Amino acid sequence: MVDGGLTSAERTLLAHLDTVRFLAGVDEGRWEILELRWPCLYVRVRVIAGHNETSLSQDFRLECSGYPEPGPYVERWSYASTERRGERPPAPTGPGAPGYIDALKEWGSGGGEGGIYRAWNRGAARHNDWSRKRPDEAWHRGRQISFIMEQLYALVSEQVLWLAARAA
Repeated sequence: MVDGGLTSAERTLLAHLDTVRFLAGVDEGRWEILELRWPCLYVRVRVIAGHNETSLSQDFRLECSGYPEPGPYVERWSYASTERRGERPPAPTGPGAPGYIDALKEWGSGGGEGGIYRAWNRGAARHNDWSRKRPDEAWHRGRQISFIMEQLYALVSEQVLWLAARAA
């Protein structure tokens, strides 16, 4: 099969999207690919929890140029199937799970900062030397895209569990 002129970064990402670990998350309904329009991967994370089956879906945009080094720049997104492909919504306000609110807060002043405030995000990794301080959460070229999807699933899960506890 001819690669159609794909870059090394594109081939690597496509290979990671075709792993058992990533596909298991899709099969279990934890996440789905909305679109891959290089260099951006648009995904939706979905969580249902609690006795009342509280649910939340959250879209994200992963900018993957150079993948796997550097890791993706990940940001919360409002995906729309239009030419614009959606936009970054404002940070959540009001009560919510502390980790979820912290990760999705507005921060940075541009210049490669911003996005999800976690050590695995390209934008946040260098902020306050976070990737060195938290190597367990930091992105490195040995990780695959499923690592980030699992981190996003954990963030959305925290918010859903928080909402379910308040609804009970």
